[in-house]
Amino acid sequence: MTRRAWLLTLGAVAARAIAALLVRVIDSDGARNLQMAALIEQGRFIEALRLPTPTPPLHPYLTALLNVPLHHLLAAGVSVSVILGGLATLPLYAMARRTWDDRVATAAAALYALLPAMVDIHAEPMTEGTFMFFFLTSIAVGWRALELRSWETTVAAAFCAALAWLARPEGIYLLPLFIVAALLRFSRFAPGAIVLFAAVWLVVAFPYLAFIHAETGHWQTSLSPYPGLLTGYFRGERHPELLLQEYGEYKAVREHGVLLGGGGHLLSNLFGKVLFYVLGPFLILGLFRPRPVDGQRPLLAYGWIAAGGYMVPIVLSFVVSTPFSHRFLLLPAALLLPTVAAGIVRVSDWTGRRATFPLIVAALCLAMLVRDLRPRRPDKIGLKEGGLAVLKAIGPGKRVYSTARALEFYAQAEHATEERDADAVALFLPDAERSAGTYALLGEYPSTPTPGTLRVRVYLRKRSP
Repeated sequence: MTRRAWLLTLGAVAARAIAALLVRVIDSDGARNLQMAALIEQGRFIEALRLPTPTPPLHPYLTALLNVPLHHLLAAGVSVSVILGGLATLPLYAMARRTWDDRVATAAAALYALLPAMVDIHAEPMTEGTFMFFFLTSIAVGWRALELRSWETTVAAAFCAALAWLARPEGIYLLPLFIVAALLRFSRFAPGAIVLFAAVWLVVAFPYLAFIHAETGHWQTSLSPYPGLLTGYFRGERHPELLLQEYGEYKAVREHGVLLGGGGHLLSNLFGKVLFYVLGPFLILGLFRPRPVDGQRPLLAYGWIAAGGYMVPIVLSFVVSTPFSHRFLLLPAALLLPTVAAGIVRVSDWTGRRATFPLIVAALCLAMLVRDLRPRRPDKIGLKEGGLAVLKAIGPGKRVYSTARALEFYAQAEHATEERDADAVALFLPDAERSAGTYALLGEYPSTPTPGTLRVRVYLRKRSP
């Protein structure tokens, strides 16, 4: 790997670390991951794996491991995301360099390092940074294994694929993707490589697969009910009640249909939230005029197939009415960033001035850096204040019922799945009234409300003398 690649990786890690310092209140998914890590650290593995909403254990496990020397759970969780999310620059750079050249690889890595949608998520103790590192590494190493016809490299690719699945259920896509790669680089080595890849993956993934089987009674790859909804849809099962949920994707489908509503919502998130609006035209240009180096069209096709295949379940989510988030688009967006960079090269070539390329990339990076340096989630400061108030009032280790897991984290509390089992209840206003006979009002937070901030009311359960 070149010195330039390592410098870009260092920049990606630094951008994420700075962004992490600007997070005012952690995300609810990040709080859940930290709760899982705390349970793992206490040896309560089964409780950690069962914590709602079910999440694969790799990121919480790495957080608990790093917390041994750091003694600060939040810092450990954020460090895992920042470091692994930044290190994902290396496989992305390597694939872009082999498909095109140093110019495209450098631009793609720079865009990845500073793309606000990536930085926002990787600055939190969430699974995406860990997942992206192992997913992209598995793709890059797997392709290299087929080129070199190396059994050892195949084992490494399969190991990374299993770790990607242990970070997020979508890591299962790497199994069919390796088969696609083997077909694109077919040789006498390919069939044996597929068998070895699958065997190594199964050995590494089996403990968590066995846990899923014990919990569900089926051999499946996720504890989430949503893959079951997708497969059930093709068996003729329908759940029209799901479409009545009050989220943006459901409203779009209800009002404008699956094609216009769902497609418009998906594309607006891809080209807006994820690709920072201005990268879209360069992507389209790169798709039509990619111009890879001689002999690398199969690798170009592999990257595009990986991005497109990953998008298929996301598109189907609008048909089946399963949840959607722009975070689901981060991985395919990362895979398409080299194509964006190739589009920038085409624009530079049309101008006839070689200096146009670095100027465009520098302007884009500067605009993204300004966006990266904004405070994150200041409107939810009430969750932090409420959690700290609960901690002060009843101490750590209690059970809190809330739809905001961040408040539970700041209260150093465990998650209560039922309100009747909780020592404290936290609810968003205005739907926050509780019986005075059962609950004592602790307070409303933030204590000094400002326009645009979410307000939360916290109650403590009265105990019998």
